[in-house]
Amino acid sequence: MLTDTEELEAAWNALAGQKSDRGILSVALGHSGPRFRGGVMFPEASEVLLVGFDVDIVPPKAQLPEGFGFRVEVVKDASIPGCKIGICLVRHPEGSRGLFVQMAADVVAAVSGSTSQSEAWLLTLMLARIRAWQDFMRRPRSERLTEEEEIGLFGELSFLRSSVAAGAVANLLVPAWVGPRGGLQDFQTDTVGIEIKSTTTANGFPAQISSLEQLDSLAGRAILLAAMRLCEQQSGETLPELIADLRGKFAHLPAILSSFDRALLLAGYEPQAEVLYTRRLALIEMRILEVDQAFPCLVRSSTPPAIRAATYEIDLDLVNGVIVPHAESLSRCGVIQA
Repeated sequence: MLTDTEELEAAWNALAGQKSDRGILSVALGHSGPRFRGGVMFPEASEVLLVGFDVDIVPPKAQLPEGFGFRVEVVKDASIPGCKIGICLVRHPEGSRGLFVQMAADVVAAVSGSTSQSEAWLLTLMLARIRAWQDFMRRPRSERLTEEEEIGLFGELSFLRSSVAAGAVANLLVPAWVGPRGGLQDFQTDTVGIEIKSTTTANGFPAQISSLEQLDSLAGRAILLAAMRLCEQQSGETLPELIADLRGKFAHLPAILSSFDRALLLAGYEPQAEVLYTRRLALIEMRILEVDQAFPCLVRSSTPPAIRAATYEIDLDLVNGVIVPHAESLSRCGVIQA
């Protein structure tokens, strides 16, 4: 079975060389579902992802993302069965095709993976995914992550690997890794959000909380905080080595591997810069804490509305909270198949 990325490339290649005065020529994207079509928009012959929605209210142009090599348009006659409008993600000629196909594939994966939601919710999700990529493209680019970002990503990936080793299903866990995609917590399912905090500090465990919402139990989703203590040592592994190990574990799952690679890209990891990562780290402790009413934190639901935003630091070594076993946390997340 082709991945979403391969299906898009196949659709665009099938339409290469076609001619039209104006409008869109498109073909269905195989396994992704009938609402998704890859196409070419004329007269500029630009690559397009067309997604149909059965909604009556059309988003105003001012609310549609645009810039950084792409634009979004609404097509009222999308010719997609069961859909009243189509949303077109269109690549500008000067835009990176590589980034565009990754963004388009991410949109397809996000929308096709949320089949139980309403059409209006799915439309909002598509636009949110595009804005997340827009934010990514807006960030200043450097060859490698900062030391703090490297440690943070190493901790998240260490949790991912440890969870797979503990029985978590990659098909369920990797899509739940939404931190790089702008999620409030690093891992999110319908029932639980898990925020990962990592440090190499031996004395104390400083954890930066980025917002009032990060540790707030919203929409009935419980919050867990995984404290990952890392140690810099020669017997450890570099970030590229950890990534290579995980990619090997997902090699037999091409769709999951593509999703994993897109998340790495959004996290700021550039494969061509792997030689710059020489720090060798090892996971020496993992504690998973329940963020309950006794947990010391500032959250939106209990903060006066006059306080618009806040960032703060918690020393997790001073928190006498409820410890949740790793296996129990994965079971509560629903990422272990019965």
